[in-house]
Amino acid sequence: MHASRTLLAASLLGAVLCAQAPTDKDKIPKWRIDPYTKNKPEALEKAGYVSFGPFPFGGIADKPVLTSDVDAAIDYIQILWIETKHFRIGTNLPAWNVPPGELETRNKIRAELEELALKLPDINPKTRVLDPWLRAHLTAHRMEKLYTETQELWGVKDEDFPTDSTKVYPRPGARYMGYGPYLGMKDKFLMVVFEKLGPFQAYMKKYLGRDSKHAQRWHFKELSSLLLAIATENDDFPRKHDTALHCSLVFNISQNLLDSFRYYNYDLPVWIREAYAHWHERRVSILYSDFDQNEGSIADMKNVAKWDVYCRGMIANPSKFATFAEVFQWRDFGNITFNDHVAIWSRMDWLMSQGPEKWRKFLFAIKGRVDEKWGPDQRDIVGACRTALQEAYGVSVLDFDTKWMEWVKATYPSQ
Repeated sequence: MHASRTLLAASLLGAVLCAQAPTDKDKIPKWRIDPYTKNKPEALEKAGYVSFGPFPFGGIADKPVLTSDVDAAIDYIQILWIETKHFRIGTNLPAWNVPPGELETRNKIRAELEELALKLPDINPKTRVLDPWLRAHLTAHRMEKLYTETQELWGVKDEDFPTDSTKVYPRPGARYMGYGPYLGMKDKFLMVVFEKLGPFQAYMKKYLGRDSKHAQRWHFKELSSLLLAIATENDDFPRKHDTALHCSLVFNISQNLLDSFRYYNYDLPVWIREAYAHWHERRVSILYSDFDQNEGSIADMKNVAKWDVYCRGMIANPSKFATFAEVFQWRDFGNITFNDHVAIWSRMDWLMSQGPEKWRKFLFAIKGRVDEKWGPDQRDIVGACRTALQEAYGVSVLDFDTKWMEWVKATYPSQ
C-alpha cells in the first residue's frame, strides 16, 4: 500500500484564446497519431472528444497558454493531449504491463477497456500492455466517468448550469448555480500527468511559479478553471502502478469538482474536502491512499489498507482521534493525523450511506452560498455547515460521533 501527498495553491491568471487542431496530417508527428482513432474526426466524435490539440491550457498572468506552448517549453518529452466534454488532459506516460499475478488489477482494467471499446475502435480488453495512447484514453475515460458519477450523486446535469455568465443575476424562481457550464465554473477542468519528476517540476516552475515534487491543485481564478498537475515518478510516493495513479487522480479531481460546484468563491472546511476525496479514492482501491498537506505541514501517513477494520478497532478508544466537535473547527490540513484521516473518511462514509437526497440537501446548503444580490456569501462557513447537518441529516455536531460510531459497529468488519 502506498501513500502520496498533494500541495494546495491558488493563482490569478488571464483569459484564453481558442485554437484548432492541425488539419494536415502530414504535419503531425507520427507519435501524435492515435492508433485507435487514427485522428479521424468521426472517431473522435464517437469517443466524446473535442480535439487532440492544440487547445487552451491555463495561462501566465494575463497571457493565455496553449498546449503547443507547453510542448515547446518542455520539448524533450511527448505529451498526448485530449480534450473531452468537460476536461482538457495531457499525459506523458510510458507503456505499462498489467502485472500477471494481480487478478484484481487485471479484472479492473479489463472492465474499463470493455467500456472503452464501446466508443473507440480496435480496443482489445484482454491486452496485457497499456501503450501510451491507451493510457491517455483510459485517463480521459476515468475522468469523464467520475464527472458523470459526481453529477448523479449531486442530482445535477449539464443543463442546470449557466452558459453565459453575463446573464447570471437574481430573478424570481431562479436558483444560483454559478457562472459557467462546468459545475458552475466558466472553463473546463485541466489535468497534466507526467511520468518523471523533472518535466513536472519544469512545468510547475514555468507556468505556476512553484517548486515542489508533490501533486498540485491550482485555481486559475480569472480563467475560472481548476488544474491538477502530477507526476508518477516520486521517490517518496510513486504512482507508477496504474491503479495508484488512478487513485491519485480521483482523490484530487474529486476535490476540484467539489470546489468548483456553483463556482469557486471560498473553501469548504478541510474535513469535508479531505473526507470527500478519501471516500471517492477508496472506491477505486483500498491499496493506495493520498493525503493533503500545506507547505510546512507534513501529512501523517501509515501503510494501512483496511480502513474499515482499523476504524472499527480505533473507536474503542476515542482518545486516539479528534472528536467531531474539534474536527468541525479545523482550518488547516496540518491538523489531521492518520487516525483523523480514517475517522473523517468513515464519517463521510456514514453520511453517504444515508442516501443521495440528504447529501444533496447538505451540499446545496454549504456550497455556492450567495446573498440576496447573488454575491458570494462567505460568512461563517462553519456555522452554515452546522445548520446544514442538522437540517439535512437531523444530527448535531455534539451527537454526531455517537450516531456515527453506532453505525461503524453495526457495519464494519472487526478483521
